Amino acid sequence: MSSMDDYLSLQPDSLYIEGKRAVDMSNPILKSILDADKKKKRYTLLITGSSLRPSGGGQPGDRGELRGDGFLFEVLDTSKHEEGVAVSGTLSKGTPVPGMSLEEIVDLELRAVYSRMHTGEHILSRVLEREPSLQVLKVAVAEDESVVYLKYPGELRWDNLFEAEAEANSIVGRDLPVDVLLLDRKEAKDLPGIRGKWGRITDNVIRVIRIEGFDTIACSGSHVASTGEVGDILVTGFKGPAPDWEIRYVTRGENLRNQLSQVARRLARDASCPPDRLEGVFAGLRNDNSSMSKALGRAANMLSIPWESGSVCGTTIFTSVIPGLPKEVVSHSARKWSDEHPDSLVLLLLPEVDGEGGAFLLYRGTAVERDFSKFLRSSPSLSAKGGGRADWLNGFSSCMKISEWLYAIERFM
Repeated sequence: MSSMDDYLSLQPDSLYIEGKRAVDMSNPILKSILDADKKKKRYTLLITGSSLRPSGGGQPGDRGELRGDGFLFEVLDTSKHEEGVAVSGTLSKGTPVPGMSLEEIVDLELRAVYSRMHTGEHILSRVLEREPSLQVLKVAVAEDESVVYLKYPGELRWDNLFEAEAEANSIVGRDLPVDVLLLDRKEAKDLPGIRGKWGRITDNVIRVIRIEGFDTIACSGSHVASTGEVGDILVTGFKGPAPDWEIRYVTRGENLRNQLSQVARRLARDASCPPDRLEGVFAGLRNDNSSMSKALGRAANMLSIPWESGSVCGTTIFTSVIPGLPKEVVSHSARKWSDEHPDSLVLLLLPEVDGEGGAFLLYRGTAVERDFSKFLRSSPSLSAKGGGRADWLNGFSSCMKISEWLYAIERFM
């Protein structure tokens, strides 16, 4: 598979490829048990001679398996340790015994994803940091979507990110070599244009990632062999406000980009406008919706519901059936009526005009002691779905007959 071929040049000679994973041939040793929850079979083990890559530089640690004679351990995370690596995970079979020899299975497919994401982050961050007042603080490399956290006092907009995305993808398209250098600390810091969080780096031997003619940075994560292997860098979203920003992105984003394009084309056709006018149409609809919501709010304050009163188990209950009205229009008046009648129940049914069933609202006055939080589950005849708490419920029901609701309430009480 191409994602594993990306890494063959970076793997130690002690690995051979088996399906989606690499099998370690150096016989790592379980040195000690660092932590154990035997009941849940969760352990943290110290391993020496391992080829599992620990977390670092915003990238999670490798996953995989450790195998031995009658022993199987699923590695869910790998972290640095001064005597080797610490692996955390779940024991599937056997007992971990210090000194035992292990066979190590590295999930290269996952490492390949992390490596594409990490190299993509270097490219995108380098482009973003050309803005003098912008500073990348940290990154969170992940399997599905990664995040760049940055400081920028200005306002970020989609136009800024589209421009950065296009420039980043031009670097991907040039298929520049990505070199891994191991240098002593002084030699690394003296490299022209090198980036690095030197206050956080304590190692004497520095791992430097260099994208030829574009970027040089101190980084402990894994990376691809050339920028072309990253694939389409696609910014998927961002958060503010200034000065704290998050930018989310994916690599190999061709499928997602095509999916977004298809959605935009469908919307443009439905709106009978060219794509460059879609944002204006959406903004207009949003403003209309806001105005309508405010108008409905004013109308709700003036609405008077025609209530009918009855009794169930000695408790007064006010009921009303109003077809075609949304809950948002009548909920304020129904709640107000309930507050004004604390010793009563209030039931409002809102049948759909052109369909079966409808919305419901049920309020319990403060002086009524019955807890209605389990009423819907206890009344299957209503076919009602919804939620709430002890003193109010709302949702949808296929039953819009007051008589059946009164019978269900009487049985429940």
